[in-house]
Amino acid sequence: MSDALNVVVIGGVACGPKAAARLKRLMPDAKVTLVEKGDWISYGGCGLPYYIGATVKELNDLMTTSWDAVRTPEFMKATKDIDTLLGYAATAIDRKAKTVTVQHVADGTEQVLPYDKLVLATGSYNAKPPIKGLDGKGVFQLKSPQDGQDILSHLKGGISHAVIIGSGLIGMEMMEACANWGLEVTVIEMEDQIFPKMLDKDMAAVLQAYLESEDINILTGTALKEVLLDDKGEVRGVVTDAGELECGLVLVSTGVRSDVALAKDAGLEIDGGIVVNEYLQTSDPDIYAGGDCVMVNHRITGKRTFAPMGSTANKHGRIIGTNIAQGNTQTFPGVLGTSLVQQFDWTAGKVGLTEKDALAQGFDAVTCIVPGPDITHFMPGKKLIMVKVVADKKTARILGVQIIGPGNVDKRVDTMAGALSANPQLTAYDMANMDLAYAPPYSSAVDNLLTNANVIQNVIEGRAKQIDFFSCLDLLDRDDVIFVDLRCDDEVNQMGAFKAKHQAHIPIEELRARAGELPKDKEIILFCILSTRGYEAQLILEHAGFDKVRFLQGGIFFWPFDKFINA
Repeated sequence: MSDALNVVVIGGVACGPKAAARLKRLMPDAKVTLVEKGDWISYGGCGLPYYIGATVKELNDLMTTSWDAVRTPEFMKATKDIDTLLGYAATAIDRKAKTVTVQHVADGTEQVLPYDKLVLATGSYNAKPPIKGLDGKGVFQLKSPQDGQDILSHLKGGISHAVIIGSGLIGMEMMEACANWGLEVTVIEMEDQIFPKMLDKDMAAVLQAYLESEDINILTGTALKEVLLDDKGEVRGVVTDAGELECGLVLVSTGVRSDVALAKDAGLEIDGGIVVNEYLQTSDPDIYAGGDCVMVNHRITGKRTFAPMGSTANKHGRIIGTNIAQGNTQTFPGVLGTSLVQQFDWTAGKVGLTEKDALAQGFDAVTCIVPGPDITHFMPGKKLIMVKVVADKKTARILGVQIIGPGNVDKRVDTMAGALSANPQLTAYDMANMDLAYAPPYSSAVDNLLTNANVIQNVIEGRAKQIDFFSCLDLLDRDDVIFVDLRCDDEVNQMGAFKAKHQAHIPIEELRARAGELPKDKEIILFCILSTRGYEAQLILEHAGFDKVRFLQGGIFFWPFDKFINA
């Protein structure tokens, strides 16, 4: 009888294959069986929208190694000595007998697999709202490669209009994929903003304005009531609480849920997802779990959260494989909710908490928004980005960062993810002194992140007094507010005039000399293109005796409301 450790891994997409491969590298004599109910293993599911949108040309490209070998059961056996049961679904765990029953999806035949250690990487499933018509032809959800093939086949059928239900990452990536096919695309979102879990409303409004300039129709605060089908059962439109829309494709992307049925039936502890400790062990020490099926620690709040990301699943897999082989030597510290998405020529990203989430968690959250070029302003090729920092007023701790724009967003999101991973207690003062690389083709001497750190310090210390887009919008027609345009004449002529009820145009270079022209009994809102002149102007007026002065954060370049600029 062999003394080799017998390990069964349930789930063959991300966490499962990573755990199996890591275990075999550390413990070559272990017997490892990978069980996957689908038809593919170890594929890049997050790449499916790019396959559908024709950026990725072949489906197999999502399943290949860096040297273009396709990960098949035969490949896993030959290179890693891992046995793969493809097309088998795990149906029951007998923890006392330490066995797993698996059933062949196609013919129903069963096998009983013994284990010494078990890994659950059952992932997640797409949420499906109780809406009439979702079973119609032309209604899709995106999860598997087969879903991707089905959607692509439908797109080739000559439809002209697609409706996306939900504006999370997958939904908005599919929005772009459908637009790449030349379709008219409408996004329907129940919340009052797009990307409700990734961005605050002010940042989302700016991104939405950009997407609408790319001819994407976006209906926020709108609920889907019904999918309309013709007499053949094919999609012909949708009904929302805002009216009816014709379409030939509906993609439902309303979030995912942890697939915990197998674990729950086995009596493992469940709290939204499978509960695991820092070693990714479940309530049964011989069963580990990772990926979308588990709840993890949030490194800012210290609380459990659901973080369905392929990157997290791969980390989990490596740690699980290591701990099975070496006896719980590695821990998983948690996540920061880091996310990133491409939207045509813009990128949006987030690390940590949004302002909304920070307030809900009980933090005394303050924010700043500062736009600017992604490299030194005098270099050709510069592009704008807008950065929002969320901090705790009491401690100056950085709680989160959001970045959007056409410039280099991803490196700054990853910079902050690295900084907060190394030190979740990072303060604005720490952030301002990060030793970032500087060369004019790549950044400014004071990078956008460092500028924001300095500004949030000024906010915390009560020096900088900003006003956000939505609050400013409410003041445009007020008699007790005057808006002061700090731009020069050429900038006004080029961009257009400000459309507030009471306004004055005083370029910042003239403000000290002309401050007396402004009333001290009204609130003064200062603005320019990017608000880089706003704080300086605020200090000038305060020194001149004005006590009700704020400046528009984000500037008018990123102002998301049409009526603001007379272009």
